[in-house]
This record gives sequence, C-alpha cells and structure tokens, in this order.
Amino acid sequence: MLHVDARDYCKPFPNFGKPKIIGYIGIENLKYACQIAGKRVNFDLNLHLDRVKRKPPDLDVKLTELLKFLIEHESRLKFPLENQLAAAKYFCYRGLLTCVACTPYENREPWKIVAILYKGNIYLCARDTEEKRKQKLNMSEKDKQFTSWGYKFEQYMLSDRPDIEPNPNLPVDETEEFSLVFTTHLNNHKIVYGAEMDGIRCDKSPVPPFPNAERNPDKIIEYLSSNEFIELKTNRHIEFSRQEINFKRFKTKKWWCQSFLVGIDTLLCGYRNDDGIVEELKVYDVRDIAKMSEKYWKPNVCFNFLDAFLTFVKRSLAKKIKHKFGQKGLDKLQEVPLTCLLFEWAPHSSVRVSDNYCHEDDPILLEWFVQNFGKSKALQLKFKEKC
Repeated sequence: MLHVDARDYCKPFPNFGKPKIIGYIGIENLKYACQIAGKRVNFDLNLHLDRVKRKPPDLDVKLTELLKFLIEHESRLKFPLENQLAAAKYFCYRGLLTCVACTPYENREPWKIVAILYKGNIYLCARDTEEKRKQKLNMSEKDKQFTSWGYKFEQYMLSDRPDIEPNPNLPVDETEEFSLVFTTHLNNHKIVYGAEMDGIRCDKSPVPPFPNAERNPDKIIEYLSSNEFIELKTNRHIEFSRQEINFKRFKTKKWWCQSFLVGIDTLLCGYRNDDGIVEELKVYDVRDIAKMSEKYWKPNVCFNFLDAFLTFVKRSLAKKIKHKFGQKGLDKLQEVPLTCLLFEWAPHSSVRVSDNYCHEDDPILLEWFVQNFGKSKALQLKFKEKC
C-alpha cells in the first residue's frame, strides 16, 4: 500500500526537469491566441450550440494516439532498450499525472490506473471507476452543455493562423485536438507524456506562420518549442465566499498542475454567468495561482506524492517480476512478457495494488503496437550480443 496523507509529503519540491517537446499529434489543429488581456467581453457560449459536433462518450480512454506517435517516430526518437526498472520510461497522458499529483488533496473522486511493463517501459493508463462510467453514460443535457461551453470559449479566443482573428460564427467541432508530446524527469523517473494544448499566444511579439512547406518533424518541433503556449479555462462568476473557497481548493490545484506539467506560464479564464455568457476575461500568472491557494494545497506536496507513486509502481512491478521470474527477470526486462498491475485509490484510504486486471480482456497496448514497437532495435541488440 501507498499511504496518502498530505502531511507525509511536505519536504521540498522534488527535482523536476523542464518539459521538452519531442513531438506532436494533430498538427493540423494547431491554434493561435492573439488577444490576451483582462477585460469585459460579451461572448455567447450558446452560439450555434444546436449544430455542435460532439465527441462520442469517452469510455475508458486508452493510449491509442500516443502509441501511434511512438510507432511513427520510433526511428527519430531512438529510445534505448532498457533492462533495469530504475531506467524504465513511463508513457502516459498529462491528465493521469495531474490526477495522481492532486490525490493528497482529493476528497471526492476515486481513481483506477493500470501499469503495464513491456519491453523495459512502463505504460500508465487510467480506467474508469464504476461510478465514473455511469456518469459518462448518463450525462444530462446540462452536463453536455457545460462541456460544450468550454470548447466554444476556445473558439472565441483562438484562430487558425497568427495573422487572423478568431471566428466564433461557426459550429464547434469538439473532435479536433492538438497535442504535444513531452519528455521530462521527476527525480529519477523518466516520463514521456502527451498533453492536449489550447494555442500559441501571439500578443507579446510577432509569431511567424506555421512552416507548412516544411513537413520535417525536427523543424516543426523547433517552431513549436520557440513559441509560448497559453491555457484557456472558463469558470462561473465568483460571487460568494464559499464559491471562492471551492475555486481555490479544487479548481486552481488542477489548473496549476496541468499548466506546470507542460511549462505554461500564463492562464486566461473567461468568467461566465449561468446563461453561458462570458462577461469578463482575467489573466493569471501560473505561479500566482499556487500562491493565492497555498492555504488549501501546496505544489511540493503534489509532486512529492507523484514521485512516491511512480516509485511505488516500480517497486510493485519488481515484486511481481521477481516472484514470477526470479532475479534474472529483474536484470533482463526485455525478456519479461507483458506484465500488468492495477492501482486503485478512494478518498480517505491508501493506494492499493492488485492483479485484478486482464490485458487480454481489455487491451491497452494494442496488437499492432505490441507486434511492431521496438522490434528493429531488439534485433540490433541481439546482433550486438552475438558479436
């Protein structure tokens, strides 16, 4: 078990490397934010709501897009084949890291995470709890409306090119996504993660157009890395002290984690009324978000717990591998077959680990990935060993 008590994780902030962009997903959906300022506005988030193209219910989102990225860019990334758990890379999405990091201060939402060890890497994937699954299947029209309001706000703020204004007079396609793939380290843990991004800010200095003629990944990554991204959020107007407490206790924690994990310094929030009209824009420095909420949560506690969880995952996998394959398995991870563990947590309890997950019944690493990823490098490794 891994104990979850904020008081146990109050040591100084752990060593966290600056997130580095190593790739992208859905580059055709890259957006730009031209006007970033606190001001009064009148954005109707219900505009063309009747013609919105919504995503299908995301029941147990898997790692599919990230796996596609890893296959397509394997020769460029040249990740080494690791045989020791200490050197294993974690692959996941930012949302999972945010969820885990916020756990010491969470008192409402339980979670389930599957860890899969395969060919020396660890893949982390969130699975829906039964309660969460029911919520998704039974979303009310009001819940769907709230979700669509967030997408519509982005349409008011973002454009397709840095030299044109946003055009909200179109129905929103909520299936359009643009993500970056980052790599970083948290103490001794190496992490590769995908994160959906809102847009590049263009208000500080001129941003050149996207280099369409250059489909060279390295050139595109250079372009993306040289620009600054911004995070967009919506929130109901804060009118009462209870609303302000809830805002600082719950929302700011996730906003900060999401932004910090991808190196975003600026967040813009559109404050709306109950009818879906955004009436005020407010710009936040991400560092100030943490400062103004320090009474309710602390960044060092969040990331110390995230570090402890990743250590717990490796320790749990090591125990299972040693039990099944002996010390030889721990020394040669490339020869260990796909190994899974399920980690579960509920408020006011510890993180528990079990074998209650069958990858064959609910595959996260899809067959085309298992059959292809790392095979060319594995052959090279065998050749070197023979020589």
